[in-house]
Amino acid sequence: MIKYFFLAIIYTLLQVLVLNEILFNSYIIPFLYIILIIKLPLKIQKWFLILFSFFIGFINDLFSSTIGFHSTACVLIGFLKPMLGKISIPYNLLNENDEISLERIGYKSFIVFSFILILIHSSCLFFIEHLEFNFKIFIKIISSSIVSLIVIIITELAIKKQK
Repeated sequence: MIKYFFLAIIYTLLQVLVLNEILFNSYIIPFLYIILIIKLPLKIQKWFLILFSFFIGFINDLFSSTIGFHSTACVLIGFLKPMLGKISIPYNLLNENDEISLERIGYKSFIVFSFILILIHSSCLFFIEHLEFNFKIFIKIISSSIVSLIVIIITELAIKKQK
């Protein structure tokens, strides 16, 4: 569990110092820190999942000068993750304490599971941030979700190559 808190600090610094500074016409913001919530084992205790999701979101809120936007979005995907995992990941692929990874569950399951969580996170975050929903927000949600998924897959492939 300590490993996840250490990784949370590393991914948050990478998010805040690098990825938040990369804006493509203010429509695309890649969110790498979500990978920490995605990779947590499905059978992890729910209280830890929610608390850890809040911790990640809160750290990003502190560095991004937002007031609970990231925390809310992270807690939402932390809450929905076990249910979505049951739906999108075949039950016989993971043992009780296995991390969810591209290598472990395969490309199709990983992409579907990750994209659903990323889409929910982006939708919640941008809706709370703008307090309206229009075509510009819709494009921002879709484009940021796709780029976030690509960044997460590249990170997963880099981790896989290191092993």
